[in-house]
Amino acid sequence: MAQERKTPKPEYLAIGERLIDLRTARGLNQKQAVLVLDIKDRTYQNYEYGFSKPNTENLKKIIDYYGCSYTWLLTGEGTSYPDQPDVQGPEVIKEPATLYGESPEEFVFIGHMRGEISGGPGIAPESAVDEMRVAFRRDWIKKKGDPGNMSIIKVKGDSMEPTLFSGDHVLVDHGKNFIQPQGGIYAISINNEIMIKRIQVLYPQGTLAVISDNKNYERLEMDAGQVHINGKVIWFCREIER
Repeated sequence: MAQERKTPKPEYLAIGERLIDLRTARGLNQKQAVLVLDIKDRTYQNYEYGFSKPNTENLKKIIDYYGCSYTWLLTGEGTSYPDQPDVQGPEVIKEPATLYGESPEEFVFIGHMRGEISGGPGIAPESAVDEMRVAFRRDWIKKKGDPGNMSIIKVKGDSMEPTLFSGDHVLVDHGKNFIQPQGGIYAISINNEIMIKRIQVLYPQGTLAVISDNKNYERLEMDAGQVHINGKVIWFCREIER
């Protein structure tokens, strides 16, 4: 008798995303998180991959260790840490100076994540936001999604050439943590390694094609449960000189 394949639940995937945010903010990989939280390997993996949610005992361990908000962890509402003010969306430019003669309130800053996200084999970047922020017109970015769920990450490696080059900066919408029917370029994690790849759903089997635009890299076919979607790449920028 064939074993039933697990399917992640959207509400559990959202909790898993927040667990990954907490873990990477501390600079931990998944194995280190399991040790410090004293949670069984498979159990914790199921939390991050959206197959289950923490029970009462493990929920207390997570909250005690990270000091995060119970409500935020389970629902995404409010702030991640209770002592932080509840701010909606990214920081708005507050200085009285204008940008190109326009009101500063017409712009929002998107945080730039420290480290690099691999366009090659894959490495986990630091999730802490550094001092660099990029200003976008509010009316433009609101058409793309919620800027509060976006971040900018630097690409490393050549596997997505000629679409993306090492050193490019990509804008990732973490709210789009699902594969759209037409596919697209996503920030994904496989075996705890985060990378940029083109993803396509293969029908009727429902598996995923993980594609590098660079033809020197082989295309992979994987079960959906093996690929964790961190967000969709919706924009990129490139320096003319490096």
